[in-house]
Amino acid sequence: MSTVQEIKAAIEALTPAQRLELEQVLHQPVPPVTAARSPLPDYAARRRRIMGDKVYPNPVLEARELERT
Repeated sequence: MSTVQEIKAAIEALTPAQRLELEQVLHQPVPPVTAARSPLPDYAARRRRIMGDKVYPNPVLEARELERT
């Protein structure tokens, strides 16, 4: 069943009891889907793992200081 006409024809072919059952199923509330939250990545831990605990100067701030003078 891929078209609306085919679905309508299939529903019309049901017995009254089957139609009632289908109607009850379709009118049941749908429980909300809750997405499992994944933890955010720890960028600070990744940076420490790659670069260690060294503190590097910010080249953007240094360039701005040079532009002022």
